[in-house]
Amino acid sequence: MPCLPHRFARIAGLAAALLALPAVSAPVQPACPTRPIVLGLYEFGHYYRAGAGLDKDVADQLAKRSGCKFDLRVTSRRMIWQGMQDGSIDITLSAFAPPERLAFAWAEPYLWVRYHVLLKKEVDSRVHTAADFIAAPNLRMGVGRGHMASAPYDEVVAQLRNIGRVEDVDDTDRMFAMFKAGRFHAMLGSPLVYGSYLKEELQANAIRIEDWSQNKPKMPIHMLVSKKNFSADESRRWGELMKSIAADGTMLRLVSRYVDADSAAKMLAP
Repeated sequence: MPCLPHRFARIAGLAAALLALPAVSAPVQPACPTRPIVLGLYEFGHYYRAGAGLDKDVADQLAKRSGCKFDLRVTSRRMIWQGMQDGSIDITLSAFAPPERLAFAWAEPYLWVRYHVLLKKEVDSRVHTAADFIAAPNLRMGVGRGHMASAPYDEVVAQLRNIGRVEDVDDTDRMFAMFKAGRFHAMLGSPLVYGSYLKEELQANAIRIEDWSQNKPKMPIHMLVSKKNFSADESRRWGELMKSIAADGTMLRLVSRYVDADSAAKMLAP
């Protein structure tokens, strides 16, 4: 058995060796450009509307944690895609990432949502599936022009469009106004969107909410980063910064401002 002085010497040597090892570093911060980062926002319910919303809250966190200056620009979704292609817009939030968008943007997922079917109260209570809706020839669905429907509902929308029962609407505010006015009987939406436009109707039970997704996976929404201005590694660093917002509980707190706690928690995981 070695004597105590030798044992202490070995322990001290091991400790010194451990201290000499490189420390585990925090995720590498994204580098700040010499100009403000242009982040595109668009009016879309609780994501962003009338100067406030989750997208602005998240953008503020990105600015705070990165130390970079941000220029928040409110425009249409169509102009955001154009701007990301020509380099005039660097980043946008709350976006789906189909192949056509991945041609000009890196995608960093950070929330997962499930779309619901919103039905006017006067729709027959026996309508509980997509097949039921399609079988009722008088029922029409409103769809935002340029908005992705969400994969579980793509086929339903396509079938209704083929038989002339889809109302395409350019503007989100106008689409919800038309729905309230009875111009069509159903539309698709996630809680962060319809909860903003239909607050009074939901409280009055004037809207029926159904899930026709047949337990298919939730849809990821992403931070999209322009390939024109950022490399894949730079985008990854922004993605890691976004993950830190979720890791310390901040994202849950932010989402919970707009939906109930249970719904918020479900949005943080696939």
